[in-house]
Amino acid sequence: MTPVLDHIGIAVRALEPAMDFYGKTLGLGRPIIREIPELGLRLAFFDSPDGAIIELVEASGKTELQHGDVVVALEVEDLDAAIAQYRARGLKVYDQPPTDNLPLRRGWITKGGGHGTIIELCPKGQVAAFVRGTHG
Repeated sequence: MTPVLDHIGIAVRALEPAMDFYGKTLGLGRPIIREIPELGLRLAFFDSPDGAIIELVEASGKTELQHGDVVVALEVEDLDAAIAQYRARGLKVYDQPPTDNLPLRRGWITKGGGHGTIIELCPKGQVAAFVRGTHG
């Protein structure tokens, strides 16, 4: 199993000015907004058919994310196998269940285990389907 880049998440203080910067100043266009109140998250996804998705994350809930932190999201073929494989390598991997507004099960490696970067493990194709509104 070799994971590939699924998307990059960037923690921001406030979503609106960050969306303006990434969308207008950098030219990424209009984002797709997703609200996840049960996790205290507001998300803006810049979806490019020619590259990885860029996600802006405004967090008001319990999180270790701070302004400027980057989440490297890796796409994996089999989430259970990936979690087991990384745990066997000595990493503490959290298994996050789906929620009402974020119907995706994902794995997480915290900044402490990820050398200062949060690593998200995403089942193949599911984040893009969620962003595009085609997730089952």
